Parts: sequence; C-alpha cells; structure tokens
Amino acid sequence: METAERILKQYWGYDAFRPLQKEIIENVASGKDVLALLPTGGGKSLCYQVPAMMLEGLTIVVSPLIALMKDQVSRLKSLGISAEAIYSGMSTTAIDRTLDNARFGRTRLLYLSPERLKTPMFLERAGAMPVKLIAIDEAHCISQWGHDFRPAYLEAGSLREIFPQVPILAVTASATKEVTHEISQQLHLKDVILVKGSFARDNLHYHVIHRQDQLDYVERLLRKSKGSAIVYARHRRKCVELAEWLNKLGISATAYHGGMTLKERDRVQEAWIADEKQVIVATNAFGMGVDKSNVRMVVHYDLPTGIEEYYQEAGRAGRDGQKAYCLVVINPSAQDQLVKRVEQSFPEIDQIRNVYVSLHNFLDLAVGAGLGDTFPFDIRDFASVYKLPMAEVYASLDILAKDGWIAVDESALKGSRVRILTDVQTLFETQTADPDMEQFIKALLRAYEGLWSTSVRIREKQLATHLDWKPDAVKKKLVRLHALGLIEYQEAGSGQQITLLRERVPAANFSIDQERYTFRKERALARLRSMIDYLQDDIVCREEYIRQYFAEVDTTACGRCDRCLQDGGDAQNWQHTIYSSLSDKEGITLKDFLAEYKTEQQSSVKKELKILADENKISIIEDKIYRNS
Repeated sequence: METAERILKQYWGYDAFRPLQKEIIENVASGKDVLALLPTGGGKSLCYQVPAMMLEGLTIVVSPLIALMKDQVSRLKSLGISAEAIYSGMSTTAIDRTLDNARFGRTRLLYLSPERLKTPMFLERAGAMPVKLIAIDEAHCISQWGHDFRPAYLEAGSLREIFPQVPILAVTASATKEVTHEISQQLHLKDVILVKGSFARDNLHYHVIHRQDQLDYVERLLRKSKGSAIVYARHRRKCVELAEWLNKLGISATAYHGGMTLKERDRVQEAWIADEKQVIVATNAFGMGVDKSNVRMVVHYDLPTGIEEYYQEAGRAGRDGQKAYCLVVINPSAQDQLVKRVEQSFPEIDQIRNVYVSLHNFLDLAVGAGLGDTFPFDIRDFASVYKLPMAEVYASLDILAKDGWIAVDESALKGSRVRILTDVQTLFETQTADPDMEQFIKALLRAYEGLWSTSVRIREKQLATHLDWKPDAVKKKLVRLHALGLIEYQEAGSGQQITLLRERVPAANFSIDQERYTFRKERALARLRSMIDYLQDDIVCREEYIRQYFAEVDTTACGRCDRCLQDGGDAQNWQHTIYSSLSDKEGITLKDFLAEYKTEQQSSVKKELKILADENKISIIEDKIYRNS
C-alpha cells in the first residue's frame, strides 16, 4: 500500500496534510469506521480521495448534489484519477457503462446521489463491485436532528448491509452532539472513531450590523469587496430583485434559487465561479460543495434559522486562507419576523383544535363519523369559509397529519408531484417509439432528483418552458405515463383529497401527541434561539460563540470579529464610530463635523447621521448636531 504522503504529493502536489486529515486517512485505510467533523474549508474531500488511491478497489461516494459530483469528478480526472458519477439525465447506456466500469475495476471513485442506492440497476451490480471504502459526504443530511435532513439519505444505511466488512467514512462540516449520534446510528457505524476539528477559521472576520438601510449598506460593502461575494436571501423573488438592483448600480450580480432549472443553475454558478459575475445572490439552495477560493465576503441579507446553517453558509468565504468577511446585515425588524415565522409553524393546541373542528364541519360530518372516508378538499376554500389564516391552516393540517388524524393528498398542500414506479430500462424503452416522449423524459430526469425513491414536487410550466412546449402538452405526457403505470402523477388543483384516519371526536376529547409535538417545537425554537443569541451585542466574541455551540472546549476570543474590535473603532461600523465621536462635540455644526472626514467619506457620514436622527439617538437643530442622552 502506497503511503498517504506519497499519493498526496503525486496527485495533488501538496507536501503535507492539513490538521486531522492524516489521522482520518490512516484510520480509514486500516479498515475502521470514522465520523469526521471538519469545518467548511477543512479539506473533507481529500479524506476519502487519498485512501481511494491507497486501497486497491472501488470507493463509493454518496453525495447530495449533482453540481458537487460533477465538479469533483472533473477535478479528479484532470489529475489522472479514474472517477465517475451517476446522476439524473444520464442515458441507460451511460449508466450501464459506468456501473460496469466500477464492477470490473476500471474506476477508483464512483459518486452516487442517495436516490441511486435503491435503483435496480445499482442493486443488481453492487454485490459484485470490489468496494474497499464507502464515503458519505454531507453526512448531517441523514439526521432528523440536523438542519438539512433529507429523507433519501436514509438509504445510505443500506450500504452497510450490502458491504458489511467495508469501512465507512462519514464527513460533515457542522454537527451537534445529537446529530453525530444519529449519523452513527443510521449508518450502523461499528466502534466508530470520532475525529473533530476546531470550528475556528483564523482568516474569517464575523460581523453583525444592525441597519435600517440594508440595501444602501450592502451596496457599500460590495463596493469595498475586492473579490467574489455571496449574498444570501430567503425568498426567490428577493434574490432576483436584489441582483437586478445591484446590476443597475453597476455591481455585476446574478441570482440563484431552487426555482431555476438545473441548466440555468449550472450556467449561473459557472459564470460566478469564472469571475464573470462578482456577486451571486442566492437562497440556501446554493453553496453545498461549491469550491471557490476567492470569496472575500458572505453577506446574509436575511437570517437563517440556526447556527448550523449560518456556519456552513458563512464558511464559504476565504477558502484560500486569505482575509474574508462573514457579515449579517440585519434590519431591526428581521429578528421579530424570524421568530414569528417559526412560531407560526407550531400553532397552539386551541388553534389546532379549532382547525380540526372546522374541518369536520366543512366536510359536514357528525361526531362518530368519517373513519376511512375520503373527501374532495380545497384548502383555500376551507380557509376562506372559516376566515382562518393560511399559515395557521397549513401548519395545523401538517400537525394533524403527523399525529395520525388525517392524510392530506400532497397535491392539496404541495402542488403537482411525480414518482417513477418502474425500473430504468422499462422507462427508457417507452421512449423508443415516441421522440417527443424521449425528449420529455430526459428533461424530467434532468430537472428533478429522487424520482425513484419518493414523490417529488414538479412544475409543469417550468418543464414546458424548458422544452419550449405548451403546459398542456407536458400534462398530456405525464397523464400518458401515469396511465401506463410507469409513474404516479398527482396534478395540483385537481382531485385534491383529504382522508380521515379516525372518526370525529367531540372537541373536548381531541388531543395530539404532546411529547412529539413538543420535541419538534423545542428543536426548532432552540435552533432559532442559537441564531438570535449570536446576533446580540452583549456576547464577548462571535467566533467563540459558534465554537461553543458546537461543543468545543477551552475556546478563546478570536480578536477579529466586531465584538472583539469594538474598542478599536472597527472601520466597518460607521454608525458606532460616528455616534461615539459626538460624545465630546456637543452642538458641533454639520459643516465642521463633516470636515473631520475625507471628502469621499462625507456622503456616507451624512447617511449615518440621518439614520441616527431617525432612531432618535441624535438631534439636528439649526444645522447643529446634538447627541440625545
């Protein structure tokens, strides 16, 4: 067996490993199960790529995103390493060839999405593959305690059954104690070795800026940035609006969100990676596995719902080890909006009971009736009749369904959905006699992952636009495949149904599983509190707070974040600096005050003074500035 150092030098050109990489590699190469927590930018991929070259045989890598798999495979091939990936949109012939190459020893690394682990084509060949290592990337996706749980990832546990003697390496950038425990359970790890790196990133500067003029401040930040930047926003429409606004200001920007086609997403991401665009404005659909070294700034315009999400997204800055900024620019009202949004997803028991009673009245059912009955159901009509807020109805029906009272046809809540019921070969044979059907199936597989393992939400109009067809033509193809028994197609807005799994009980007898409800609510609120606490100005150090959240011990202040720099007059925090400087300039004229700043700074200072006046922190009377006590 070649040494890890020799392989590292031969293929990657590095003389030494980063902290903890060698420990992980040596344990994996000796046949041990390892769970590795390496913060973003810690070099997780080398921890399975190097042993893949040390061990004679195949390494299977389970990875969540097509873009990530394509990127890693492309890089490995450029280094002379035989790597392949299987993902939606590939032809049957290409999948066949790739699996056979893996089976007969012509591939060292085979990348698979979790959905692929259940397909007949993989299962038929898996047992004959010379597998020596299994790597589960982004392993937190397997945990229901985690912030990015993906049901399809539960399939990864089946690899232990197929390859009981093969070591498993699970890697993730962020995981709490509960998440690491569930990863070990779900993957059936044996005598697992936990390797945990520090969550400190010496080159990252964390700042939280409370602003009423978010847009203007973000503009100024991006103009200062000398490299690429990411701006995270919560909603798709806001991403598009922010990107358009920045472009009008002369800042090269592009939008990225989950509503775009895969082709559009690839195009946008590649333009940003190639530095054709300085800024990418994105929802949290963007970023996992993106490896761009010169991101100098990550700005959160909207708040994530927990520290896990924030740390992963912010950690995409400064992967080249150079100075970079992780900034939350928050409107004073944003925190309250975040709390409200999470709380709305967990209505009080009286609200849930009210929806329960109203639902049965809407369906005209008496106490003792309804068990097993199915009814047409329009959620908007229901909410309108009983004058209930839509958010409350959605949340209450979701809780009633999880508690076993009802089963709601998913199309009533989540739009059209598709699940493939047949094997790959049969599906593709359907195309041979119909060129349009072939074009349609390929477009469907390219646009959506997981169609074999779960019911996936689709957008007929989006498919129609991609194919340059009319929406009705797309629906006809879906109905045809459904009629042939090849897919299950549930069309949004048609045949919406609700099934009652229990008979109606008097309102006084209605109850839900309080323990399960409380667990879900407490988990959501705890993660929310972790984010809100991070935003406060009474914490000692932003980075130290993050490290302690992930259970690091013996942490110290970073010396770089806005809290550590507060006594040094951080140049980024104009408002604090200006406000402090007024303490000994009572009654100074506006002209004299501005004269203390450079000409190019005076416009920004004026804006800060206006904000301070709006917040009643200062008064400007007869062209003189007074600091309010």
